Amino acid sequence: MSAKSDRPGKRSGKASARPHLLRNWSILLAIVVGIWAVFFGIPALVKNLKAPPIAEDFGLEDAVVALRLYADDTAYLVLVDENGSTRSVQLEERGFEDSRLVWSDAGLSTGGPTDEFIVRADGLSRIPVPVDPDSASDRSRFATDDGFVVYTGSAQGQLLTFIDAASDRVTSIDPGYTSATLADCGGEVFLVGERGPRAITASTTDFDGLGLLDDVESLVCDQGHLYGLGEIDSEGDTSHQALRVWDRTDGTMVEREIRYPDDVLGWRSGSPFIREGRLHWAAGFSLWSIPLTSSDDVIDAEETADLSWFDDGLSPVVGTDDGILATAGDRVFGVAEDDEFVNPRRGPSFDRLLDLAIFSTDISTGETRIEIDIDGIDFPKKDLHVTAIAVNPDWASAR
Repeated sequence: MSAKSDRPGKRSGKASARPHLLRNWSILLAIVVGIWAVFFGIPALVKNLKAPPIAEDFGLEDAVVALRLYADDTAYLVLVDENGSTRSVQLEERGFEDSRLVWSDAGLSTGGPTDEFIVRADGLSRIPVPVDPDSASDRSRFATDDGFVVYTGSAQGQLLTFIDAASDRVTSIDPGYTSATLADCGGEVFLVGERGPRAITASTTDFDGLGLLDDVESLVCDQGHLYGLGEIDSEGDTSHQALRVWDRTDGTMVEREIRYPDDVLGWRSGSPFIREGRLHWAAGFSLWSIPLTSSDDVIDAEETADLSWFDDGLSPVVGTDDGILATAGDRVFGVAEDDEFVNPRRGPSFDRLLDLAIFSTDISTGETRIEIDIDGIDFPKKDLHVTAIAVNPDWASAR
């Protein structure tokens, strides 16, 4: 009897050890969650689990702003509504931080390593395209009368992809080793080469002689002319850059010089556009413009707006000379943030996001305001870098 009575006692001892083991694991889990909460916040832990890979049921719904961004070394496509809430999906970049966004009546156009996507109100179309995922980068993306055109390229070659938004069909053209800068001319895509400006379509086959001059970094179209901006060159206390103007009818070109009042940080002109007879662009955390009617050989650039910082500690997420602006109506739209540098005793250093907002600037007055304060974030609040922005054209034009 005594031997039998010992067995239940042993079983009871094992059972009593389980709660201790569970308590130990619970304590360990609580410590991990506590550490996460200190540095990232508990909502971030929960919401990060809700950003799945992009899928066919991801639609625009009530979004008014779209972003491509990196957060904590992961790439996301993020949609923002007017209330400041986000809906995010993981979407790998094409190239290194080169994926672009275009929003038109046909939907939101963007790309991944081997696919094009058109995001519509209730879902998306995934369209495979013949790009090399290891080398191709987005170089240009435009809305056209029929859908979109995307120019991708690398050292291995270039590809022009025309997307019919009605049928989700694509036509891809290999333009050879043409180093092209493209412009949207009211639904048509133009390229300027050695023989002057020329419209290109899905049926274009002759790309000989279309290599653009190396120092034209951006191209913009207005009525019968194309305007090409070169690199920003700094000498002493001032900066300057070349401006080339092509006549779309006869192909003639004149060259002028843009002169800045001071030294401008950066070498590129971002987000060029034309409004009411003036050419506008972003450079060195400012918005600049010149009149198109000037026939002077040297034209002084006028600062339209200061985009270097805003109220409440907010500043642009990236330099505006990188072209991270969207244009609609008489305003430009961008992303501003407030963050802090975190350097814990153990682990890597990083920037923690404190506040994020969509801002807009009036191109006539330079007045800047916050349009949306983003507080419903479902991507990591760590090492944020925005690479592209697009806005719903109807919403933006009504601001």
